[in-house]
Amino acid sequence: MNLRTLRRRIGTTILASAFYFGLLIYPLIRLIDWLIPGWQPGTFELLALLVLPPATRIISSTFPGAFTRRLAVISMTWMGLCFQLFSVVIVLELVRLISPISDTDVGLIGLTAILILGGWGLINAQLLKVRCIPLFAGKSLEGKSLVQISDVHIGSRSPMFLRRIVKRINELQMDAVLITGDLVDADVGEDDLQPLAELNATVYFILGNHERYADTERIVQHLKAHNVIVLRNEAVDADPFQFIGLDDAEARDTVKKGLSNLSKQNNRYRVLLYHRPEGADDAADWGIQLMVSGHTHQGQIFPFNYLVKRIHPRMHGSFDVDGLRLYVSPGTGTWGPVLRTNSRCEVTHFQFLGDSKAALSPTET
Repeated sequence: MNLRTLRRRIGTTILASAFYFGLLIYPLIRLIDWLIPGWQPGTFELLALLVLPPATRIISSTFPGAFTRRLAVISMTWMGLCFQLFSVVIVLELVRLISPISDTDVGLIGLTAILILGGWGLINAQLLKVRCIPLFAGKSLEGKSLVQISDVHIGSRSPMFLRRIVKRINELQMDAVLITGDLVDADVGEDDLQPLAELNATVYFILGNHERYADTERIVQHLKAHNVIVLRNEAVDADPFQFIGLDDAEARDTVKKGLSNLSKQNNRYRVLLYHRPEGADDAADWGIQLMVSGHTHQGQIFPFNYLVKRIHPRMHGSFDVDGLRLYVSPGTGTWGPVLRTNSRCEVTHFQFLGDSKAALSPTET
């Protein structure tokens, strides 16, 4: 390792440590200081705050298992709450500058705010919403319907959560279920994905970035064992639909390149499954009519949504792109912290109608 590389790594470590302390450790220490005047954290307390959260994540990755995964989820949820507390503390610091309010009162306000924000996030992460998206595609598709789920993240979430999702989907009428990536975020076992075998329709799946980070081939084999059709840069004819699935990739031109290698069925309604909400313009040029994506989680927790919006302008919802309908799911599960404050966990139900006027009003249940 040369000197320049060493300096860069040291600089990166210092910067990352500063962000970690400023965003996740300082807010908690500040809140405790307001509530308990004169409190000073000792070496043990500081080490626990600094080391335990990332350490449990590392342990979970090194020694995968149900127990270590639960520890990691608790740790990530703790860090998510501290991240939300950062915004609360910054606002209260400003209030203290312009208002003669006691530290104890400031601390109580901060504690109340994070309890409300965190409590809502924890509860909301358990709720499942069905969002109905009406689509007009002509009389030939009237009465057809598709269900999309995305970003379930089994690993961060338990297999029981997947069972709840499957139960909710089976309450709907659908011709196919589309899973647009990040179904898992760890090397889960085949039994963890068993609920998928209970779905009452054909299931199509594409890779998200988290399947690429894990043992991809092992996950694919688990899915195939439960009769899930895995689309890896390929198309399948399912009259009246043509389903096309592309592997997740970092390159911006992934959709353009992937579609250029496939044949278009002109007498089918063409549906593209791609994990990221990118490449819609290229998909429209190729002749895709519906593109379903996820990945963004709609920011998941405040104020992370503002950063995600800058990276992915089409962060959530429906977009018309030169005759193509792009739908970006907010995700059906959560990653990392089991918290969701900016949206609800969504099962998306696309319903094909014969009346174009009816296709303007999404509904939620």
